[in-house]
Amino acid sequence: MLISRFLDPKNNYAFLKIFGTEKNKDILIHFLNDILGYTGKEVITEVTFLKTIQDHDIAAYRQSIVDVLCRDKYGTQFIVEMQVSKHPGFEKRAQLYAAKAYSKQIIKEDEDHKKKWQYMQNFEE
Repeated sequence: MLISRFLDPKNNYAFLKIFGTEKNKDILIHFLNDILGYTGKEVITEVTFLKTIQDHDIAAYRQSIVDVLCRDKYGTQFIVEMQVSKHPGFEKRAQLYAAKAYSKQIIKEDEDHKKKWQYMQNFEE
């Protein structure tokens, strides 16, 4: 593939350009459908990019920044995170990202959260 000669998707800048922009939204949609094995009715046809900086309600806590956070037309959230080097705290950090995104959804959508799913896809080298 010609693009791989110039862009390495493991590079954070390239990863965000490929998967995290409106211009390349179709690449993200295809990627999510492929990696999750979606077919038929469950196929993702549209996503809305959400704010990737997850602020705390308490100012003293640290904010979290994910690579890609989006929602499909059914309200299902997807977090896509690239981690190139082995980092001992990555698994716990990934769990924190997912928990924050899910809890924000509960606060904003009240009782509708029972209908919403969330997927987090992590890539480690």
